[in-house]
Amino acid sequence: MSNALALSAEQSRGLLALLAQTQQQRGVLTYRQVIEQLQLPAPSVRRLACALEQLAAIDHAQHRPLRSAMVVSQAKPAHPQLGFMQWVQQLGRFQGVIDEPNVAAWLEAELAQVYAFSYPEV
Repeated sequence: MSNALALSAEQSRGLLALLAQTQQQRGVLTYRQVIEQLQLPAPSVRRLACALEQLAAIDHAQHRPLRSAMVVSQAKPAHPQLGFMQWVQQLGRFQGVIDEPNVAAWLEAELAQVYAFSYPEV
């Protein structure tokens, strides 16, 4: 990830706090909601995508459910963006064809694990 796209320490803490709150509520956030809450500057979508991929890599390395899965597109069906799913596939956390039924099944299973997990930062 380019340092120019990295979140500030404050933005990173804000992202973790948003995800923790969303986890408690057993919900999801849209990319737009996160961008607005954190007031991310342009290129905001790419900046957030990089942060979510980095967090997924950290969670994966720690053998944790992927908190980044709680951030989804506002378009229906509300799933993570294609680039995120490709990243998750590279990590070995998603197998198969990236299509609506497979992504929906993966997301449902991943979110169930996220909601049940106790993250140390929280």
